[in-house]
Amino acid sequence: MLYGLKSSGAAWCAHLAATIKELMFTSCIADPDVWLRPVQNEGGLEFYEYVLIYTDDFQCVSHDPKRILDTIGKHFKLKPKLIKITETYLGANLGHFSLPKSQINRDDL
Repeated sequence: MLYGLKSSGAAWCAHLAATIKELMFTSCIADPDVWLRPVQNEGGLEFYEYVLIYTDDFQCVSHDPKRILDTIGKHFKLKPKLIKITETYLGANLGHFSLPKSQINRDDL
């Protein structure tokens, strides 16, 4: 039981970090609650998937975020009603967009 202990927060962070590392994510140097891993899509384009964590809230940024959340859900109990496309996260408005392939210059990446 973690609730009520002085070290509960630290124990939760350590357990969560160990689990996310098992999923091949690396913690960002600038913000340890931002986790990333390189992936490649079917067309060979390389990009990063992100998992943003705030206490016990997860935000996944990926071509297939459901796949990541399903994997995390094998380790932690997630509330199915709360797994959805997020419109706001920590006060920021979010949206989905894609660049047309003609606008992607690999030299700029």
